[in-house]
Amino acid sequence: MVFLFSEGLLLALSLLIGLIFTVVCMFFGHIILFDSIFFAVISGIAANKLLHLHPALSLLAGIAVLLFLFWIQNTRFGFWIVGGLLSFFWAFFFSIIAYDATHKDMVWTYVVMGLSFVIMMLLHLKARNNGI
Repeated sequence: MVFLFSEGLLLALSLLIGLIFTVVCMFFGHIILFDSIFFAVISGIAANKLLHLHPALSLLAGIAVLLFLFWIQNTRFGFWIVGGLLSFFWAFFFSIIAYDATHKDMVWTYVVMGLSFVIMMLLHLKARNNGI
């Protein structure tokens, strides 16, 4: 019985590690798709929790956001507008982490924000050039 439990635990841990690596690799390799999925999930949850929509309608709202963001990021002007805004969003997110981790040191916050913005824009450009 202990053997069966340990094998099940090993399988669950392997699946969790595989999922984490998949998300990280998608973030670095296909950030356009990652952004679209991430904001689709967030918008579906927000539609359900904040707007009190039925879960099925929230799912449809999330799918609509996914398709719209993915489509707009694959156009010439949409890529620069949405890619720039999402790069700024991720830079702001990482700078908040740096702000909290460095005990409110604003120099580190701005350095992390600037570097994060440049790295995120480069990741968006790389994903755009590679295609999906």
